[in-house]
Amino acid sequence: MAQRLARIHGTEEDKVNCPFYFKIGACRHGERCSRIHHRPAFSQTILIKHIYRHPVREAELRALANGQEGNLVDYHQIDEKWALEDFLEFYENMYEELGKFGKIDCLCVCDNLGDHMLGHVYCKFMDEEDAADALNVMNGRYYDGKKMEVEFSPVTDFREARCRDFDEGSCARGGFCNFMHIKPVPLCLIRSLEEDVEYERRKEEDARRRSRDRSRDREERRKKRKHSHHRHHRDQRDKGERKRSRRDRSYSSGSRSRGHSHSDSDSRSRSVSRSVGRDRSSSVSRSSSPRRTD
Repeated sequence: MAQRLARIHGTEEDKVNCPFYFKIGACRHGERCSRIHHRPAFSQTILIKHIYRHPVREAELRALANGQEGNLVDYHQIDEKWALEDFLEFYENMYEELGKFGKIDCLCVCDNLGDHMLGHVYCKFMDEEDAADALNVMNGRYYDGKKMEVEFSPVTDFREARCRDFDEGSCARGGFCNFMHIKPVPLCLIRSLEEDVEYERRKEEDARRRSRDRSRDREERRKKRKHSHHRHHRDQRDKGERKRSRRDRSYSSGSRSRGHSHSDSDSRSRSVSRSVGRDRSSSVSRSSSPRRTD
């Protein structure tokens, strides 16, 4: 049973999960779809919704603004050369902006006219972390006056998502096909953009590395200054303590010398008093002794 569920997951046989959302990251039924749309929490691919201004839809909007019916627009009046230049400029801007976050594996712009895929841009990165960084930064930003709505996409294999008939120039459904009509981009332009983006990314990484080195050097110099400052204070404190200890020793030696002098004088006074006492006693003894008479 589990093997069968794994085999039919994302196919027409799967009656629970939406196969179109699984393959192309969009469904014409939207939130009203009877099947489940599993929105991935992480993916290598991000989807920027309705960001590319399709020339056909722009012509229809201009016609409606002028009071005409949108379905009566003469599409042959659209300047194809201007439309191609506008698309290539848009592609270059997107590639350069998204390439700042990491190496791009594939960047696809939809040429579909269905509301659920109009102007969609898919960008597949080589690393999921780069895709997450791009989503966090790009979501909510503005491009050409339009707010970007970015989300993770379950699409990782564009071979299953793209319309093969469109690639061969024979799609009968035209712009309202439910599979991706990926606008073709010259391979030489893609290679040139890859080189430019890689060069800019390396230059930014070198600049960040130099900035980190400078900040590290400033931190080391600050620590050295702080250490020398503390050492100076410690030396001053030790010097003051040495001075106080010398003063204390000098005071103690002076007090001892004064104590010795006082003790010497006391001993001398005591010896003098003893000698005087002895003299007095001897004189008294001589005076009290009887004289001998002849």
